[in-house]
Amino acid sequence: MSMISLAGRRVAPLLLLALVLAACDSSAPEFIEDGASVTMAYEGRLENGNVFDSSSAATFTIARATNPGDRGLIPGFYDGVLGLAVGEEKTFDIPPDQAYGEAGIVNAQTGEVIIPPNETLTFYVRILAIQ
Repeated sequence: MSMISLAGRRVAPLLLLALVLAACDSSAPEFIEDGASVTMAYEGRLENGNVFDSSSAATFTIARATNPGDRGLIPGFYDGVLGLAVGEEKTFDIPPDQAYGEAGIVNAQTGEVIIPPNETLTFYVRILAIQ
């Protein structure tokens, strides 16, 4: 049987393959799918170019919010990141009907408008990890 040198030791090719496969994390999904926990860097901008939200490493559960007030991602963000892989970067626009629509977002404590009504949002994302 032919042998391969690994760190100064000779091992059989099948043993080497077993070691490599054992080191791989096969439990982590390759691409973002519904229900995955994903860490990403992101930046959200308004139509005027102002940044309304950003993070260098935020973790989200990828779940679509289907009703106002639901926990989850707005439909356009959910659709925008679904299928991305670790290391992938993407910039995408989200029309108002897939974001916050006619209501927009207002800070309940200060009354400050965070996202105006009928605003198209632009997001840049970079996928850091998928758990």
